Amino acid sequence: MLTKNLTAARVAAALLAATAAFSAHAFADDDARRAILELREEVKSLRADLATTRNAQFQLVSEINALKEHNRHLTGDLEELRNQLAVEQRSTRDLYQSLDGRIGAFEPVTVTINGEQHQVDPAEKAEYDAAVLLLQDNQFKDALTKFDRFAAKWPESPYRQEALFWEGTCAFALERYKDAIDSQNRLLKDYPKGVRAPDAMLLVGSSQAAAGNVKAATATFNKVLKTYPESDAAAAAKSRLSDMKAGAKSGK
Repeated sequence: MLTKNLTAARVAAALLAATAAFSAHAFADDDARRAILELREEVKSLRADLATTRNAQFQLVSEINALKEHNRHLTGDLEELRNQLAVEQRSTRDLYQSLDGRIGAFEPVTVTINGEQHQVDPAEKAEYDAAVLLLQDNQFKDALTKFDRFAAKWPESPYRQEALFWEGTCAFALERYKDAIDSQNRLLKDYPKGVRAPDAMLLVGSSQAAAGNVKAATATFNKVLKTYPESDAAAAAKSRLSDMKAGAKSGK
């Protein structure tokens, strides 16, 4: 009887120990399971965060690429605007230059004629200069025509006295002595105290002499001496009178 009781007690103790051990093991498995679940949740959360970060990065990259593309468009537009501005600036500059040229074509210009300054019309100056160029090129016929037209077209021009004188010079070179005399007489009538008056009177005498009218030439040369005694034309007239006298003596 006692033996049975001891055996039962031992069995009960063993069962109690086994139960305690099982309970302890069960508690340990629950902690491990809970830790694993928590770790899984953390991993899942990290993956979600990573996915969100990647999406944000992709979005950022897309936005950066879009900004770069927009910037390229802006750069292209800016370059086009610069080119348009350059074209407009050139057009504006050309327009102003054209306007300046047109205005300048009507504005008087200052010229020096025989040591004196005068205001003349640009067209007036251009016509006179064209005639002078023909004279310098020994195109006496064309130059004579231009000087004659100039004197008629610009009666108040400060160039007119010069034009009449050079008209007579061209006529003399062409041996058109009557035309030379007529042009110089007009000069002497309109500008009796002009700078070209002494030379004009001398040219009249020279034309008369060349035409064979020695008597008239002699009278004209003497008139030069009397009217313009201090001029270079007077010295030339005196010399020609001497030559004419010498020629007359040798011809006798």
